[in-house]
Amino acid sequence: MCARVWFVTDRRISQEYPQVQILRALKEHCADEDVEFRYLLMDQIVLTIIEGQLGLRVEQELVTSYPQVVVVRVPTPWVQSDSDITVLRHLEKMGCRLINRPQAILNCVNKFWTFQELAGHGVPLPDTYSYGGHDNFRKMIDEAEPLGYPVVVKNARGHRGKAVFLARDKHHLTDLCHLIRHETPYLFQEYVKESHGRDVRVVLVGSRVIGSMLRCSTDGRMQSNCSLGGVGMMCPLSEQGKQLAIQVSNILGMDVCGIDLLQLNDGSFVVCEANANVGFIAFDQACGIDVAGIVADYALSMLPGRLTRKMSLLSVVSSTSETSSEPEVCTVPTNGGSLASEAVCNMSVGSTSSESDPELTEPSQSSPCQSTAPDLADLPDLPDPAYNFNTILANEIKLLTE
Repeated sequence: MCARVWFVTDRRISQEYPQVQILRALKEHCADEDVEFRYLLMDQIVLTIIEGQLGLRVEQELVTSYPQVVVVRVPTPWVQSDSDITVLRHLEKMGCRLINRPQAILNCVNKFWTFQELAGHGVPLPDTYSYGGHDNFRKMIDEAEPLGYPVVVKNARGHRGKAVFLARDKHHLTDLCHLIRHETPYLFQEYVKESHGRDVRVVLVGSRVIGSMLRCSTDGRMQSNCSLGGVGMMCPLSEQGKQLAIQVSNILGMDVCGIDLLQLNDGSFVVCEANANVGFIAFDQACGIDVAGIVADYALSMLPGRLTRKMSLLSVVSSTSETSSEPEVCTVPTNGGSLASEAVCNMSVGSTSSESDPELTEPSQSSPCQSTAPDLADLPDLPDPAYNFNTILANEIKLLTE
């Protein structure tokens, strides 16, 4: 049987960096492995049920050879069950192995749905409230009062740090009620003060951590998203952080994902969000990792009957991190401006407008900085058990913003 891999994405995001890079990597890997490859946009696919059998048509032609593996990239915040998920369900019912599966994508479409899936599994989560209906935001101002103030308010379908607010008090929350859009519900979440303006983005492929990046806000805002002007740098992750990210990925059923963690003063983590359609231009630059290449290698490893190299790229990344000496917290280098200035150069702070989105733009070929990750051995060890992450971080942010 001929091995076949498809890449299916949405026309609205087809020219963005992650999709362009995954397309490149899949073409290269499939050519090297003698695997038949096809690239399709979601709106090119016509679903059929003829004489009780599922089928497909593409551009008025009947598809007779189906793929064993389909890599999927859909814009998670805009996913509609009656369109995108219908196509993915159809492919899955026909026996295709999707990366990611439809249910895994749905688990991350709505931030509260994500927490519903994670609840009851011992996953550390900030206390969170939400509601049914579209007009109950005002009612929740009183209902969510046990969370205290300040309180985090998020659109359940928001993305890239947009539609996220930190309400100082009840009056501030009442004012927000007149400004927000009510098409989708909001969630009210406990404020994790010690992680204000920073989080750790962990990228996983095939339930394995391929790298982690510390993201820091540069303008005092709560969100640290690089698309909002935040900066990021590679950081080693404690074993507890790795295992938490893997646990979340497995519960949600995701093959490729980004897990955002908030770090407490004692070095432990709580889960902030999970991303089924994770962007990785900033991650590639900060960590010196070809995420698209690892995704392509993983996709080919899922072809039936193949005793493959077991994701050679991923194994190299994993073995490097496993054999290095790791601190118990995600550390930020303190010796200098060299890494900080490199991070700023690589990440390009740019505009802090919520409409500005550096993750949609390919890195400039003429950039004076090379996107190489620092050797883990060059990162400092913890000086003593009283190591204070917040003190180090404050100094680092000062360096980054001067």
